[in-house]
Amino acid sequence: MRAVVGAVLLVPLLAAPAAADELVLPAPQARTAQEVTALCQAAGGLPDRCRPSQVPGDVRNDEVVLVAMGGDGRPVRVQLEQRLVLQGVGDYAIRERGPARAAVPLTAGEDPPNTKFGAVVWQGFTPGDRRLGARLTLDAGLEAERLPMAVTVTFTPAAGGPARALEPGGRIPAAGTVVVRLENRTAQPADLPTAADVRAADLAGPLDLALDAARAEAGPRLPSTDAGLPARLQVTAPAQYAGQQVVPLQVTGTLRLAGSADGPGLTPVEGGAAVDGSLEATVELTAQASGPGPLDLQLTAIPSLDERRLRPPAGAPTWADWAAARPDAAARKAALDLLVQV
Repeated sequence: MRAVVGAVLLVPLLAAPAAADELVLPAPQARTAQEVTALCQAAGGLPDRCRPSQVPGDVRNDEVVLVAMGGDGRPVRVQLEQRLVLQGVGDYAIRERGPARAAVPLTAGEDPPNTKFGAVVWQGFTPGDRRLGARLTLDAGLEAERLPMAVTVTFTPAAGGPARALEPGGRIPAAGTVVVRLENRTAQPADLPTAADVRAADLAGPLDLALDAARAEAGPRLPSTDAGLPARLQVTAPAQYAGQQVVPLQVTGTLRLAGSADGPGLTPVEGGAAVDGSLEATVELTAQASGPGPLDLQLTAIPSLDERRLRPPAGAPTWADWAAARPDAAARKAALDLLVQV
C-alpha cells in the first residue's frame, strides 16, 4: 500500500506584541519549521549539529512525502522529495532536521545534500536563482509521528474473531470486513489574535482570495501572510484567545480489493472505490472483502481550504459584496476570526 502526502503545512505562531489598534496575523510556521538551532538544542544536540542555516536571500521549499504502508497502515518506508529555489547571490548552507538515511538527486548531474550522521545539509554557491532537488530516505519509525495524516487498517473475519492487521504486503487473508481509518494530525494549539471590531473592506480582499483558493484545484501552497494575506490589520481593541488550527487535507485516490467499499468520500468503481473528500478530523472507510486477496490503497493528501467555511454569510456571492452591505460589528468580528483561521 502506498500514500503520497504533500507536507507543506501552514499553522500559526504566537504573534508578537502589536501596537495599539494593530493586529498581527499569524505567520506560517513553515517559515521557521526548519530552524535547526531550536530543535536540536531542545533535544540536547551537539553544537556542530545546532548551527542555523545561512542563505543570501529567500528560499522556496516544496516537499512531497512518499509513504509505503504495512498491513496495519503504519509507515514501513518514508521518502521525501524536496525541491528548493534559492534567491540572492552568495554562499549558502541550509541545515534541516533529520535524520536522513540516504539522498539521491532529482536531477541528473546535481549533487545531493550531505546526510552525514543523519543531518541534512545543502551547501554551495547560488548565482541568484539556484534550484536544488533530492529524494531523501527517512527513518520510517520516527516519521510515523510527524506525518500530517495517519492511516490505520484492521480486518475482521466474516467467520468471526477479533479485529487484526492485514497480512504482510496488505493481503486480506479471507472474507471479512476491512476498515481503513484516516486521521488528520495537523491540529495545533495556538494563541490566536482577535479584536472587538475591524473594517469590513479590510477583510473582503483577503477572504475572497482564500475563497478563490478553496474553489481552485488543491495545490501545495495556501494563502498566508507570506502569500497574499495581510500581515497586519487596523482594528479596535486587539486581543488574543487560546485556540486551535487544523489544515484540511484534500484526500484523493483509490481503494481496490475483491469486494465492495463504502464510506464518506467514496464512489463505487469496479474492483473497489474512488476516494475524494476533505479530511479535517477522522473518518472510517469500510470495505467488504469477498475472499482473500490484496488491498491496494493509494492515497494523495494535499493541504487545502474548506469552501463551505469560507462562503460569505447571508448568501453574498463574494466578500466584497458582503462588505458593501455594511455588516454590523458582530459580523465583522466573526469574519476576522475566520480570516485568522485561514
